[in-house]
Amino acid sequence: MTRAATQRVLPSAHGPRDALTLARIAAGDLGELGTLYDRYAADILRFVTRLGGASLAEDVVQTVFVRVATLAGVYDPQAPSARPWLFGIAVRILREQRRSLRRWTSALFELGQHRRELSAAPSEGTSDLERAVAQLSVAKRTVLLLVEVEGFSCPEVASILVLPIGTVWTRLHHARREVRGFFQEAEP
Repeated sequence: MTRAATQRVLPSAHGPRDALTLARIAAGDLGELGTLYDRYAADILRFVTRLGGASLAEDVVQTVFVRVATLAGVYDPQAPSARPWLFGIAVRILREQRRSLRRWTSALFELGQHRRELSAAPSEGTSDLERAVAQLSVAKRTVLLLVEVEGFSCPEVASILVLPIGTVWTRLHHARREVRGFFQEAEP
């Protein structure tokens, strides 16, 4: 990752506008989805690409905004921004896709097919940092990316992932330790 790519992205100041936009979507004005998409699609795409790989990213982003059309009515208008809510939807969609993929793979295996490696292995052109992050478990990688790259606070991550705050802190601590360990092992 380049230095610019690893800098934190600060949450936007779209909070009040987000609540209004989502209220309009909930009332049936689906044209407002484009407004929300323009505000947040790039952030979600970047996050999903890092977490789940480029092959899933576009589909996940599209699915997030399709879900928004049906979930807009449950959005809390008092929330400071829709960004954490949208990231939460993206994480849940990724989990659903992984479960579906595991079931499909299991079925193929039972039919006698050879099981394929499904993890997104880093390519030759990736940096050491990307390789270190890719070696983390999905749970730790999710927390690390949400905090360190997307700029969410630990309480926001707990809300996004529907986890106790202590679990978020623990995963973040272990993720940071494992990334440091990756670099310590690489040193001669």
